[in-house]
Amino acid sequence: MRLEGNRSVEDEAKEIVLNLTPMIDILTCLLFFLLLGYKSQSVMLEGAQGIQLPPSNSDQGLVVSLTVTVTESEIKLMDSHVLFLKKGIVPPKDLQGNKIIPLFNRVARLLQLKKMDAAKTKVLLMADKRLQSDLITKVMKTCGMAGLPNFHFGVARP
Repeated sequence: MRLEGNRSVEDEAKEIVLNLTPMIDILTCLLFFLLLGYKSQSVMLEGAQGIQLPPSNSDQGLVVSLTVTVTESEIKLMDSHVLFLKKGIVPPKDLQGNKIIPLFNRVARLLQLKKMDAAKTKVLLMADKRLQSDLITKVMKTCGMAGLPNFHFGVARP
């Protein structure tokens, strides 16, 4: 019995066999590398002592150029000491309005030395959740005055 054209009923009944093994191998490798990348990204932020990060539900990736760490006892830029604090309070001699002078000087000098593009540079701000918001505001304003207005916030996964 013939159908339309030159195809017969026997041709229609033949099974199509697909070899799925190569596709499964490729997907397994892809899954492995995605999981490896996910794990390495979360490990990058571990190690700041004496700091409790607030929780986050965001799944966005992380691109960081500079890291500012604020604890109750000090401010660090790229793990280098900038200023000691007393219970999260900046000494009055180190303040000029909302500008934290030692942090401003260090950020401005780092931008000059590394010749960074301020528009593309992101600051990762890791601040203890127990700190007052006015200190965080001063840190952000100081970095903005020095030329770094773009921030990411370090947070802990729930």
